[in-house]
Amino acid sequence: MCARHKRLHPLGERCPLCPASGQRRYPSKNTRAAGRYDYQWVKARAEAIRLQPWCSFCRRTTDLTGDHIQPLAEGGTNTPENIRVLCRSCNTRRENARRKGRHY
Repeated sequence: MCARHKRLHPLGERCPLCPASGQRRYPSKNTRAAGRYDYQWVKARAEAIRLQPWCSFCRRTTDLTGDHIQPLAEGGTNTPENIRVLCRSCNTRRENARRKGRHY
């Protein structure tokens, strides 16, 4: 039985719905695949973190990420002017608030 799909399949065979072994179901965001962050974003984010090695909200200096001020889906760009440095927890908190309709 496949734990993911809750379906029976013959003993010793892989589930036909699961991806082949070694393949990731969801590719890394740092790939050049369509719809993922591209090299321009990775380079701009690294530069922003180099210039400001602390979180813009809580001033933490560990586990830093780049964050779009204006999201790409809303017409933002990958330019350094549209990137701010946040720690992972502040970035997650901001995204959850944005999904609930609160912007900051």
